[in-house]
Amino acid sequence: MATKQEIIDAATTLGKLIADHSVGQKLENAIGKLEKDIDAQRELTDYQRFIQTLGEKEAAGKPIEVEEKQKLQTLQNAVVQNLTLQQFQMAQMDYLDLMREVDQIISAQSTGQKAVADNAPPSAAASPLITPNMM
Repeated sequence: MATKQEIIDAATTLGKLIADHSVGQKLENAIGKLEKDIDAQRELTDYQRFIQTLGEKEAAGKPIEVEEKQKLQTLQNAVVQNLTLQQFQMAQMDYLDLMREVDQIISAQSTGQKAVADNAPPSAAASPLITPNMM
């Protein structure tokens, strides 16, 4: 039977392996670029705040006006067209795919189930350990 310290040590090693993997490096680089890109941060923040505002308005039973829909479209376009945000999203998706695979293997090992093949599409519902929203 493994000790708690052996599990922690293995997790530390796994964390280092992930950080050294190209996916981990790509995400780290994308985060660094995002931290330096004030325009990208502003566009993303404006978009998220407006989405929240619309959600609150909708929850209150108020209609979304045409001008608000147009503003949302403008904000979405700004986010989608920002190269820094594109690179961040791609890196984040690659990282999440790796985390899902790792989690599926850990879950399978801990429950005695067979692990899912590497080329099988990951199931978001397969694990409670992964939280896809990293923003």
